[in-house]
Order: sequence, then C-alpha cells, then structure tokens
Amino acid sequence: MNSKNLLTQISDLELALNNFSFEELSTEEAGRLKRSFDHFKNELETKIWGHEPNPPESEEVSSKNSESHLIAKVSHEVRTPLNGIMGFADLLKEGDLNPAQEEQVNAIMSASRSLLEIINELLEYSKLEAGSEEFKVVSFNFHNLITEVAYLCETLIVDKKITLEVKTDPNIPNFLLGDPSKLTQVLLNLLGNAIKFSDKGKVVLESNLKKIEKGQAYLQFGITDTGIGIPGEDLDHIFDAFRQAGQHTFSKYGGAGLGLSIVKQIVDRLGGTISVQSKVNEGTKFDMTLAFEVGKEEKFKEAEAEKKPEKDIRTLNVLVFEDNPLNQWLIRKRLRNWGCTHFVTEHAVEGLKILEQENIHVVFMDLHMPVVDGYEITRRIRASEDPRISSVPVIALTADFSVHDREKAEAGGIDDFILKPFTPEELLDKLMEYGFPESAKPSSMANTPSVENSIHTRENSFRIDLSGMLEDCMGEVDMLEELITLFKGNVLEFIGRAKMHLKNRDEEQLRFAAHKMKSGLAMVQADNLLILLKQIQDHCINDPDFDRMQYLYDRFVKEYPMVEFAIDSELTRLKRENS
Repeated sequence: MNSKNLLTQISDLELALNNFSFEELSTEEAGRLKRSFDHFKNELETKIWGHEPNPPESEEVSSKNSESHLIAKVSHEVRTPLNGIMGFADLLKEGDLNPAQEEQVNAIMSASRSLLEIINELLEYSKLEAGSEEFKVVSFNFHNLITEVAYLCETLIVDKKITLEVKTDPNIPNFLLGDPSKLTQVLLNLLGNAIKFSDKGKVVLESNLKKIEKGQAYLQFGITDTGIGIPGEDLDHIFDAFRQAGQHTFSKYGGAGLGLSIVKQIVDRLGGTISVQSKVNEGTKFDMTLAFEVGKEEKFKEAEAEKKPEKDIRTLNVLVFEDNPLNQWLIRKRLRNWGCTHFVTEHAVEGLKILEQENIHVVFMDLHMPVVDGYEITRRIRASEDPRISSVPVIALTADFSVHDREKAEAGGIDDFILKPFTPEELLDKLMEYGFPESAKPSSMANTPSVENSIHTRENSFRIDLSGMLEDCMGEVDMLEELITLFKGNVLEFIGRAKMHLKNRDEEQLRFAAHKMKSGLAMVQADNLLILLKQIQDHCINDPDFDRMQYLYDRFVKEYPMVEFAIDSELTRLKRENS
C-alpha cells in the first residue's frame, strides 16, 4: 500500500472517529480518544515524511474545542424540537380554551422562550470560544444606536418602580466605524441585567468621550443600577461561564449564567476593558472602555436617506394599539423617524383617554390583544358621542385576515387593514391615505383588494429575503440551511396530506394541515403561497367548496417550485457572502 492511500484511509478513519465521539462518548472520553489518535497520526506522518509533526494541542485547548463543538451540536439539536413545541403551543392558543388551559399554554410558551434564550446564549458562547464569531467594521450612527437601545430597554420595565436615565456626551462623534450589533448586544445585556435585578430606583447608562487620538475615539461607558447587588466573594468570578451570583439568584431569576461571560469575550475581542463594582442591596456599576475609528458623516447620510413623503407627515398624530414589545418598538421607531407625534399602548382605557385628550388623525389597531381585543376597542371608538373620535380612521394590524375577519371588521367600523409583517412603504401609504383624506382617493374595507385578488398582483413576485432568518440563526448559515431543509420537508408533507384530505373531502383535517404550514411560509416570506393557504383555510371554515379548494391547491403545487428556486438562490447568495 502506498503512502498516499494509507494517509487517505487514516483521514477517513479520523472523520468516522469524530462522528462516533460526538454521538456516543462524553466530552472527556472524546478528548482522550482524539489525543490518542492525534499522537498515532503524528507518529505515522513522521515515518512517512521524515519530519517532526506539529506539536499536538494541549489537553486544555483540546478539551475546550471539544466542549465548544459539543455545546454547538446540542444547541442545534434542541432548537428543532423546541420550535415544534412553540408552534403547537401557538396553535393551541388559537383554540377555544378555558382560563385554566390558557394559563397552562401561556406557561409552556414562557418556559419555551426562556429555554430558547438559553440556547441562543450557548450558541453565542460556543462561537466565541471557538473564535468563529465574526466582527464587522461598518459605519454607524452612535447617537441613534444609544437611542434605540434605550427604547428597547424601556420595553423591559414592566410592573417595576424604576426609571431609565440615559446620559450621552454630545462631544462623541455622530459616526463611528465598528460593529454596531456587538456594541448593541453588550449594552442590552448589561442594561437588561440591571433592569432584571432592580425592583425600584433607577438604571443609568452613561457614555462619555475620553479622548480622540490618531482618528480613534476612546469611549467610557457606565451602567449603574440600584438593584440587589453582588456579594464580594462572587465578584471575582462574575465574568466566568456558567456562574451566577449565588444559588438564590439562579432560583429566582433563572438563566444559564453565560450573559456576562459573553459580554466579557466580546469586549476583549473589541480591544476594550470591562470591570464591575457592587454592594449588596445598594446596586452595581459596570465600567467599560471601547475605542472606535471616527467615521465619515457624508457617506453614511447618503446610505441612511429615506423616502420623503409628499405631504408633511410630521403634522400627524398617530395612536397605536399593540401589545407585543418588539412590534411596539419597531412601529415607534418608524413613526419617530418620520417625525410623527405618536402614542403606543396596549390598554383600552389608556388609549381611549388619549383619543379624548389628543387630536388623533389615524389609529393603528392590533386585533388580537389580551383583556380587550381590537374589535371591541374599535366598537367603543365608534360609539363615542364626540364626532372627532367616532370618525377617526382605524387601520387593523393583523397577521391573518380571512373573509370572516373582513366581515367582522366592517361590522365593527374598521376602515382598512395591513397584514403583518408589513413594510415601511405599506405603513407610510396608509398614513398618507388616511392622514390626509382630503387629497387621497376614497378607500374602505369594501374596495380594499381581497386576499384572492392579491394573488394576481403578486403572482410574478417570487423574490425571497432570508436575511432576517439568518439573524435569527445567530448568523450561522448552516443552521439556516437546516431550517430551510425542514421547511421543504414540511411543504412536501403538506402537499401529500392536503391531496389526501381533498380526496376524502375532509375540510377539518385540510384546515389543520393548512394552519400548520402557515408559520413556515410566513417565516420565509412566501407571500403568494401564504395567501393561497389562507384562502383554503377560509373555505374550510366558512364555505367547504372542494372544487374551489382543489383549484387553490393546484395553484399552490404549481407555484411552489418557483418559490423553492428563489429560496435556493437566496441561500446560495448568503453562503457566498458569509463564506
């Protein structure tokens, strides 16, 4: 046997052993096996090539790499069934539940979200430990970033008597070069901890310019809270992985104990420093220094320029009923960028009071909210004796809008709707249309294009953008590819099941199959197919016309290959950009 064939077989054996190790052995056993095999392989290469092999990895490094690989693998494996649990819990919530069942489903969702947060932290930790986390250098607006971080943190202050104070040095340059996502991640983690561990008092974020030297802006950050504090004996290991300040902290607040370890590693990779001071029952302060290259304002302004509306949208007063904190932040940010005076609430009483006190021009209404839903709030608006309030335009914000929903909305006095997720252009169009009615064409629910007609307006648009999904996958293209593979399998399963249910004329099972498929289509933003499924689902509920449903199913089967091609093309692009 020649040397080349022997080394090829050794490489194949190494691959097989690696697969066996991570499937069958503990981390310690896998580490010992790898070190033994590496020693054997190095001795063999010395005999063949006649030179000393590269020094083997130390036991500590090898163990750390094995641990990171194992954490990443386990995290990936847990994420898939967890997504299934959350999906079915969402499905259960849409059923007819009694109060006890609803409480139990909400508990499942809460526990699932907590577990997902831990999994994301584990993935982030493993990538940082392995040195595979990417750090970008782009131009960003520092002051806007601080404002957005503050708005996000305000959504975390629920049922707590604390205030968030932000103090930003005006001398800090507007535009810096660095990784804004990593800076945001660090600040959100530190501020999130400060809010979590404080029940009263205040949380303060300070940003100061220490100096500008050789084109570098040296910044000093301080995050201070009046929370429970950290015992002195725990301060020395507060940045260690899987460590928290005592068992009481874990039992009350949960978590994996990775947040501050991730923060420390990111700060180190950015070339900065971080330290902590704390007193029990008085509070904690984190001090952090980072340096960024000063950016150029002109280029960034061009990249950030947005479409300017023809009318002065800054004159509009907008009221938004929305209970989801992330959606609240997104619509707040958009309205703030446009200069609108805006009010965002999830409470019916508070929103109706705002309508009485402010001259509101447009109301955006989330239809599905706890306590009082959007339909009931709209009925109360229309029942007002004040004509200014009773005639205000109400635009529904909803992820699902069937014919039945349309009829219910019309009866309740809702003027129009926007399907989630919506684009800034869609939001702006509705603002212009209803905020300036004297110059806009007449519009109502009656002349809004139906879901069926929307098929024809979009049937030639098969562009898919998976960037958002890639962000949800922590920037890991492999994980994104795994999700897409699962999605394709689900589509094929739906096609097979739907064909059988149509043949058996079983509208209940067909509706269930369509509902299960909707979240996946929404995830990849396959709007054409999603609209077809909504129509099938609506027919199953209100009008079991199997000839019509067969037609919609045939359209789905015909259009899916084009959507799959668009998904594959987008995935190829993302692979190329992230290789």
